Amino acid sequence: MKKGKSSQGLITWKVQWFFHAGTSRKEGQVVTNGGRVIAVTSLGLNLKDALAATYRNAEKIQFEGKYFRRDIGFDLF
Repeated sequence: MKKGKSSQGLITWKVQWFFHAGTSRKEGQVVTNGGRVIAVTSLGLNLKDALAATYRNAEKIQFEGKYFRRDIGFDLF
């Protein structure tokens, strides 16, 4: 991941968390800082709902060069 790309969509939801690994702050914005950038975690009434919420919220986060795996978690069913 290239460094210094501005991130949008990192708002606070009640039952979701964003774990930043490859981010930093620049001029009041969260920007990419290389490598794996963000992990998204969500709660739900069951595992299927939590996984669906996580993928919905991952779609809301935007930055240039964004890529995320769409296969994580499905092996738990």
